[in-house]
Amino acid sequence: MSYFENVNKVDAWHEIRRSRFTSSVNYKLLPAGGSIHPFAKVGMTYIEEKVIELTTKMYERPELEEVESLLHGKAHELPAFERYVTETKNYSMTYIGDENPIFIECEVEKLREESGGTPDFANILDSGVIDMGGEIKCPKNPAYHFRRLDWKDQWDLKENYIEYYTQVQDLMRLTGAHEWDFVSYDERQLAKSKQIIIIPVKRDNAFIDNLELRIYLAVKEKYKLLSKRMKVELKNRTEFLNFVKAA
Repeated sequence: MSYFENVNKVDAWHEIRRSRFTSSVNYKLLPAGGSIHPFAKVGMTYIEEKVIELTTKMYERPELEEVESLLHGKAHELPAFERYVTETKNYSMTYIGDENPIFIECEVEKLREESGGTPDFANILDSGVIDMGGEIKCPKNPAYHFRRLDWKDQWDLKENYIEYYTQVQDLMRLTGAHEWDFVSYDERQLAKSKQIIIIPVKRDNAFIDNLELRIYLAVKEKYKLLSKRMKVELKNRTEFLNFVKAA
């Protein structure tokens, strides 16, 4: 089943993550070098987007704006996962899949309705706990994978691809896992050994603690901006929904 065939489940996934700070985009909340304000311009724009999503209806899926790259990645994600299993022998991993995406909410009560993420694959225990997972990238532009051939460890990932280092660490924050694999895959490489790159990433507690703090600050900024636009003090999602019902 292709990404756009299972409309109901995919739309439900988009709806639940809408207006929340998500793992794949939370790198925008990281501090800018030398900035006095806790968030750079890109961070404030991200926060504003979350406010707008909270106050409006969803009429189309947001990533349709980059549909060509999206479809390329989704078309190659399952083959990448299968190759990953062959290489690592991690047969217990479950491919979450694009037709049945799940959204993991933050366990911290104050962030439960404000933060979450979706893994590409995970090791799900009988208890439902995820103790390990992985993130797959299948870039349409072969130059991106080619450049990653020099990467050796998570510090190379952090230095060269902070967006996905942040995503992987945030998914470990959400699940409590202590290890996550970053996978880059490009079947166009003629040398089979160079088609896949697997970088184990360990939990970076200092990075995670700082990221969670910044999410707290972003939530505070989100409702500050919302209150300003609505002309009434609103501290959380529930207060806003009650405001909408009464308006």
